[in-house]
Amino acid sequence: KSGKERINILLAGIAGKGKPGQYLTDTLIIVSANIKTGRVSMLSIPRDLYTQIPENIRVGTKINSVYQYGLRAYPDNPARAVQPLLDTVKNITSLPIDYYAILNFDGFEKIIDTIGGIHITNERDIYDARYPGPNYSYETFELKNGFHLLDGHTALKYARERHDDPEGDFGRAKRQQQIIQVTKNRIFSAATFLDVFALNTLLDTLGENIQTNIAPEEIGDRGQQLSLGHAA
Repeated sequence: KSGKERINILLAGIAGKGKPGQYLTDTLIIVSANIKTGRVSMLSIPRDLYTQIPENIRVGTKINSVYQYGLRAYPDNPARAVQPLLDTVKNITSLPIDYYAILNFDGFEKIIDTIGGIHITNERDIYDARYPGPNYSYETFELKNGFHLLDGHTALKYARERHDDPEGDFGRAKRQQQIIQVTKNRIFSAATFLDVFALNTLLDTLGENIQTNIAPEEIGDRGQQLSLGHAA
């Protein structure tokens, strides 16, 4: 926001309407960006962290269900429904949240595919025979150690996989932060995505797959400031 040297953005990932656990935020990452230096830091919040909801301290719950609580409490006001989650995160971290973006699985895949995929280095062989499939089924996800170009569908699996990681949710959080950093670099290294019209087109493509209070012109301004930045 205007005049601030640091902005904090809460990124939340949900499955989306009609999918198992549709409104549980199983990914919660704070992206903290220093506008002056261009440095970006990321903090992942464990989805199983037990917390209280500020507006109703009698309600104790895992943090990944707070957004779902907001939707039930304010079904006709999507912007208001996000507030319990923002307040909860601020209480836990003492960080003011300037912006938020809640993205479902379909939206995540569209972003990755729109930018032509992302290059990642996978540090270890992954073999998960219990990756969640359609209709509460299981399927196998396998990715060898090494350098890969991932499309949206595969990147989603890489971000969500948790059964075959010796670091558990911590390893999962590392992969999700890696994807965010690579995606940010990919987007803001292409001049076309710094154009407000192009950003509007991307947001229109995402449609109901994303909910955010970030205006396209703000993305462009921040992108130019942070395009040369790197993770702290």
